[in-house]
Amino acid sequence: MGAVGCGLVALASSLIVPGSAFGAGSGYTPAGTPAVGGTATGLAGTVASTTTIQPSGGTATATVGSATIVATVPAGAFTGPVQLVETDATSSAVTPPGGGTPVVTFGIGIFSNGVKVTGSFPAVTVTVTSPSIVAGSVVYLVTGSGLQAVRGASVTAGKATFSITSDPTIELATPVTAASTASATPISGATSVQTGKPFLLEGGLAALLCVAGALLLLTARRRGRLG
Repeated sequence: MGAVGCGLVALASSLIVPGSAFGAGSGYTPAGTPAVGGTATGLAGTVASTTTIQPSGGTATATVGSATIVATVPAGAFTGPVQLVETDATSSAVTPPGGGTPVVTFGIGIFSNGVKVTGSFPAVTVTVTSPSIVAGSVVYLVTGSGLQAVRGASVTAGKATFSITSDPTIELATPVTAASTASATPISGATSVQTGKPFLLEGGLAALLCVAGALLLLTARRRGRLG
């Protein structure tokens, strides 16, 4: 083969793009990715969802019981495609301190080509929605020694939002006191209790009526004497 032929072969080889590069597109699913219904190394429970996240960021959604869990990864958090795995970790639920009821227990992990990413990573925002969440519900990390409250979590009726920088097992639970407050509803037609100024006003009016009655009685007696 002449020099020209060798040059053409080299040019053609440089234009060939490996299949793995195309695989990194929206349909990228590397071998070893934890399958839904199976288990994921280093995560508690069974896999509820596996979502490929590109370097441009993205979201992953899973349903565990009555709860919908959405994890949002910001752009640039990872330099290459990764898989965000969410698990149903109900079997790892822990009763809250002082009693209460777990709403949902789940795990979140990051995997690269089927291998779990260890250590910390840029903050991933997690939003959990469920009709069982009340304003007093608490977001916990499930640790070997029990539950640890997550700082900075925002919890309102039906929704909880917080951030994670590692791959923990998370529990959202409702303490006994919060559950009691949420279940307390007003009785239809019941009379409300009022104190303070309304009571003083009514008392003053009663006193005024008494004075007026006494004056009328006194006037009537005087007229009787004059007559």
